[in-house]
Amino acid sequence: MDITQLNYFINIVECGCNLSLAAKKIHISQSALSQMITNFEKDEELSLFYRKNGRLEEMTPSGIKLYRYALDILKMHDEMKNMIRKESSKQKGTIRLGVPSLILRVFFSNFFSKFIVENPEIKIEIVEDGCNELRRMFLQKDLDYVVLIEPTNLDPKAYEEHVIQIDELTAFMSATHDLSRKNKINWTEIDDYPIATFNESFVTNDLVKRTFKEQNSNAEIIFTSSSWDFLIETTRYSDTIAILPSPIGRYLNSEDYVEKSFKNPIPFNVLLCRPIKTNYSVVETNLHESVLSYFY
Repeated sequence: MDITQLNYFINIVECGCNLSLAAKKIHISQSALSQMITNFEKDEELSLFYRKNGRLEEMTPSGIKLYRYALDILKMHDEMKNMIRKESSKQKGTIRLGVPSLILRVFFSNFFSKFIVENPEIKIEIVEDGCNELRRMFLQKDLDYVVLIEPTNLDPKAYEEHVIQIDELTAFMSATHDLSRKNKINWTEIDDYPIATFNESFVTNDLVKRTFKEQNSNAEIIFTSSSWDFLIETTRYSDTIAILPSPIGRYLNSEDYVEKSFKNPIPFNVLLCRPIKTNYSVVETNLHESVLSYFY
């Protein structure tokens, strides 16, 4: 079996030996899938499945062994493709930079428009996701640089961290909310209101939950999303409070919302991170110094 056929075989197994379901999942005809299995078993004189009334029932012991090998082979194949992509990017002078979507829009839009014009020979591949996923990719060396929210929990002996923005999480609410006339609010004052914030792929979610516990707050997160627009909208006609990074406030032109700081705010500090190396390429150094210079 080649890589494609191994993938087909794995899908058949994971669909409970249901050829019709597997065929729909991988977008080929059921007859082609059935013929592939039949041809392999005939050529290799090896049965992969037990059959009943012409239908696949379950794997034979040999089929189980092949399935285990197939999983390992596909995993190694994917790792090889990733390695080829990364090595190719290095030779082309491409840098993979992970940036949370909100941070990219709020802080980096002007930077990249200027940097690309001034450095046309440098190629930057931007990967957008939540901080938790970007951190995982960075640790697996799928990213050359990453922008994270403090705390990053990175090993200081292996990674550099540079603060490029200092801010905090604030409360966004309807202009008619009971707390809207407060100058600053306490964490216990939000106990009786539904809370909205980013979903669990964002560090913001972790920070809010941790603060609730530290401040003995009984507030409960009711709404989560990766879209700050949606989270803000949940506050418009309700008493919901959205706890989000303060920079979002600059995009709110409506008089329907107000932003309130907490008396004990959650820091929202943005950091540029890179692995510690003996030598950095000219491209890496250029990007690194440009980012720090722009924000400082």
